[in-house]
Amino acid sequence: MGKMIFRAETLIQAIIAALIFMVVFLISLDTVVRITTSDNDACLLVDANYQMSVFFAELSDGKHQNGNYTKYFAGGKLSAEISQYKNYPDLQIIVVNAKIDKIKKHIVLRHIVKTENE
Repeated sequence: MGKMIFRAETLIQAIIAALIFMVVFLISLDTVVRITTSDNDACLLVDANYQMSVFFAELSDGKHQNGNYTKYFAGGKLSAEISQYKNYPDLQIIVVNAKIDKIKKHIVLRHIVKTENE
């Protein structure tokens, strides 16, 4: 049988080519993973929206005085400002702000409610 002879140049070229392809593959895989994955942005936004709705429901009964109110939740901070709506003594405007710490987002909810006359 004939002997198989490999040149050192061919072996080194094959190893270098394999290393280059491996590095390119790892870089592209890392880039794709960073682009496509997020830290559950949608879940955090849904939770913040729900927390805002609950907070608004607490404040919209018309019994709360004008002023600022604050509440913390797992994803960040809720703040509300209640003030008289223009020159209407029986209307209040409630502005609820949600600051979501992890994804640096801010949501604002504004409503006008009728106050309870006692």
